[in-house]
Amino acid sequence: MRLRHTFSHVFLLAAAACATLPAPGDVGYPYNVVGAYRGRFMFDGQPFDATMNLRTGARGRVTGAFRVAAPVTLDGPIEGVVIDDLFRLTVSYRDPFGCASTLEGVLTVQSGGNQLEGPVTVEGCGEPVAGRMAFRRAVDGPGTLRRSGGR
Repeated sequence: MRLRHTFSHVFLLAAAACATLPAPGDVGYPYNVVGAYRGRFMFDGQPFDATMNLRTGARGRVTGAFRVAAPVTLDGPIEGVVIDDLFRLTVSYRDPFGCASTLEGVLTVQSGGNQLEGPVTVEGCGEPVAGRMAFRRAVDGPGTLRRSGGR
């Protein structure tokens, strides 16, 4: 009887500990990506300024919008997933020549979700091109603008 009682307590403690750890998409998960991000990616030495608006949902699923502002204008939806500190993303868009194209990558997410960085590949009408992305969150949280100047 005493052994069964001890086992029950150990099981309940283990279950409680597992239940309190946030998973991808849960509030408090350190690698969720949410909000507006600004950054750039480089392909063949050419920089492209871009923005992403992201939201992490249940089980780490990420949705959002991607926009390149310069030197060309491109828009497309983002789909992806956050697993641990990695964000795998796919952006579908039409390039300036009308080709259906995709940008895919695996970005490392800084704890807190404020920075994203990693390798990407673009495929379209021509040969795939490898590049690199680096983005910073433009806001500290939903609806809160980041302060500048030492704060």
